[in-house]
Amino acid sequence: MLATIAYTIVGIMLLLTRSQQPNRPIEVNRQRLSRDQSWFLLIFAFKIALGFVAFSLKPWLGWLFLAAYAAYTWVEVRHEGDAPEGELEPLMFEAKAANPGWLMVTLQSVLALVVIFAASHVFVSQLGAVGPWLGIPSTVVALLLSPIATELPETMKRDHLDPAGQATRLALSNISGSMMIQATVPTALGPVLHTLAV
Repeated sequence: MLATIAYTIVGIMLLLTRSQQPNRPIEVNRQRLSRDQSWFLLIFAFKIALGFVAFSLKPWLGWLFLAAYAAYTWVEVRHEGDAPEGELEPLMFEAKAANPGWLMVTLQSVLALVVIFAASHVFVSQLGAVGPWLGIPSTVVALLLSPIATELPETMKRDHLDPAGQATRLALSNISGSMMIQATVPTALGPVLHTLAV
């Protein structure tokens, strides 16, 4: 669902801005996107295949999905040769500092996590209320809306008029990276929690 909607929005934005800047090349990191999609398709195909079989060790495969995401992250972090995605934005707590101190970096990171934690509680409680209102199980509403609500705003805020093409690359990378998270981490939580409970 995330890929279907987000890729469509990015494509529409590119078509709209193409008329305003017809000579601007569309620059994307094809190698990275290809790697992301290959990882996703492999894991997704494996998940579909698992749905057709049943065996006693199946709940333990949740750890395998977590390991797959860890391996994906390790490969992406260590991969060389990708074009840089531009300069980092200044730290909000020390906007004028070229190299902010660890204290401010840590403080801003912790505060961001607190805000995310509080906002996620509000979001989950609203999903529980919207489901019965629509006559749909809350779990189904969460499966449909959570990927969109968590990732689509990050894609939408990109400025696709960026002449360097950086915004488009970031938007597409955000989508493909999010697909990997959605394909591994949520899938792993149920089996992992089951094995820990046992």
